Amino acid sequence: MISQPIIPTHSVASIDLFCRVIDNFGDAGVALRLARRLASLGQSVRLWMDQIPCLGQPEDAQHFAILRWPDPFPAVTPARRVIALFGARLPEPYLEAMARQPVAPVWINLEYLTAEAWATGCHGLGSPHPRLPLTEHFFFPGITPGTGGVVIEPESGRDWAHFDRAAFLAQRGVPEDGKRLLSLFSYDSASLASLIDTCREDRAPGWRILTFATPALPRLSCAIDRPPGSAPLAPGETIRLGSLELCVLPWLTQNDYDRLLWSCDFNIVRGEDSFVRAQLAGKPLLWQPYVQAEAAHLAKLDAFLDHYTNGLPETLAQTVRTLHHRFSGGEALSLPTAEQSQALTAHALHWRETLLARGDLAEHLLKIE
Repeated sequence: MISQPIIPTHSVASIDLFCRVIDNFGDAGVALRLARRLASLGQSVRLWMDQIPCLGQPEDAQHFAILRWPDPFPAVTPARRVIALFGARLPEPYLEAMARQPVAPVWINLEYLTAEAWATGCHGLGSPHPRLPLTEHFFFPGITPGTGGVVIEPESGRDWAHFDRAAFLAQRGVPEDGKRLLSLFSYDSASLASLIDTCREDRAPGWRILTFATPALPRLSCAIDRPPGSAPLAPGETIRLGSLELCVLPWLTQNDYDRLLWSCDFNIVRGEDSFVRAQLAGKPLLWQPYVQAEAAHLAKLDAFLDHYTNGLPETLAQTVRTLHHRFSGGEALSLPTAEQSQALTAHALHWRETLLARGDLAEHLLKIE
């Protein structure tokens, strides 16, 4: 259940976030994580969403307000800083109210994360409103120099360094018995059946797939030869297929999902929020971007891989590229070998340090005037 707002709509917040939810968990996950981070920096935050998804009780939700974005939009005093996520169009009454303020609010359009080269040239540009005395600033999250970085909580580095993997897994009923752990949070993909077969055939030491309620569950149910008409996979259920175990975990908070990524040897992620968190986990990953028209998502995938594989031996870089494209294309795939995984883990740790050095997206947002 989402908490009731603690910042009344008639009060003045320092930041208003606006988010229209398209990719349910992804868009809302980014918005919630950003709201929490901004609140931790001493900002009073109102997060307006047209859909409030069932993501459980957000950690630290007492420090910011989560409000339904109604139509028509109510008369509220605009925040001093207004952030529209993913190109969301601000309500006209709210824009009019912004224009009436003695000092125009800072208006930021926070775009989707991309590693494409054009984002660097567009990051930070301003666009005057055609009618009102307001300027919209474009802010691009990114993994490359010249973009806005990703959300990085200072305490996450400390927690990551002192993380007790065994205790975290034990609390969720996951044994430490030598099996390699793979977290799975993906969209549906025809490759999931191949993933199950690959893990089932790996005899030494075997895989344990940890997943939870996602659109991938029906496909996984078919892949494990569940009889037609059977109940779908449910939280708490464990399926054994040879040396493979498939465990469906209860829904996790964002903090606990981060810890799941830290715990696993390989992470399959999707969209934006889990994609960023997997990179910060410092573990090998497979990213499934949100499908877009005219294969625009594959251009984003290639742009990421161009940067991510830089520094890897050519054959290993090609292995990473092939794995990603096969999964996004619904093709048969195989996971990295134990030897490859060792090299990929070292590379992932180096990549994590690169992202940390670029700084925190929330802090960069607060510098825009």
